[in-house]
This record gives sequence, structure tokens and C-alpha cells, in this order.
Amino acid sequence: MKRSEINQIIREGLEFCQEMKFCLPPFALWTPEDWTTRGHEYDEIRDNMLGWDVTDHG
Repeated sequence: MKRSEINQIIREGLEFCQEMKFCLPPFALWTPEDWTTRGHEYDEIRDNMLGWDVTDHG
């Protein structure tokens, strides 16, 4: 799967969430760079792997 296809799926998923009034947590939109600037107060999110990865579902 091409990165451009993955990015399109992510965009469509975010739009769908907005249309359905489903609020994602703020960290859902963080970039890898954003994560590196977050302190230990966010370790629980990291430790429990609360992110999402669309490539997990093929």
C-alpha cells in the first residue's frame, strides 16, 4: 500500500469522525515530532499504546 493511499484513508477517517460528531482525543492528531516533545505526563498513553495505526488492519 502506498503512503499516499494511507494518507487518504486517514483523511477520510478523520472526516467521517467529524461528520458523526465522534471526538478523538487530542493525541490522535499528534505527529511523531509532537510525541518527542511531550513529557512524562503522557507516559500512560505511550505505555498502553493508545495510538492507532491504520496499517494494522490491512
